[in-house]
Amino acid sequence: MTRSVIILVICLVGLPVAFGLESKHWQWRLISCKAGDSPVQKKDASPCKVSLLETENDPNPRPASFDPCFEEEIDGKQRNYCNIVCPGADTAYLIKRIPQNHRSCFGHFTYKIEKRSPNFFIWRDAKCRSSSVEFLIRCEFLSARSSFRSDEAIFEEANRIATDLRQ
Repeated sequence: MTRSVIILVICLVGLPVAFGLESKHWQWRLISCKAGDSPVQKKDASPCKVSLLETENDPNPRPASFDPCFEEEIDGKQRNYCNIVCPGADTAYLIKRIPQNHRSCFGHFTYKIEKRSPNFFIWRDAKCRSSSVEFLIRCEFLSARSSFRSDEAIFEEANRIATDLRQ
């Protein structure tokens, strides 16, 4: 009897995955910001790129061809916000900051992930805003991967959002 119950439970747990009915999935994003070399560029926000990854160590990142970032003033300080391109995600977590011992980027003080429904953004300010840094972020979606829109569709939407927010 116990053996039958265990086998039944194992089958029921594995059934959704076997038939592509998983109820959630994860995707990763790499935000890469590169500081300029000139003194003027060092005062401006370093430009960032966002790449889509299927796994944390995906060898084939899919970079967006546009700038996902915009500037906003908060409490008299300039912040650089970048769309992490996880539309509709339930949560987004910072997995890693590269380099991990970055001297200008401190979580919750000079950078943080912020939800502006239905999108997530990472902001940087102070010296972190103008430095070279990478952020690896994991997005959790409460839907199957197969129901997620194409890269082109989400890039188009994210580009439109960034363009609108820059104005």
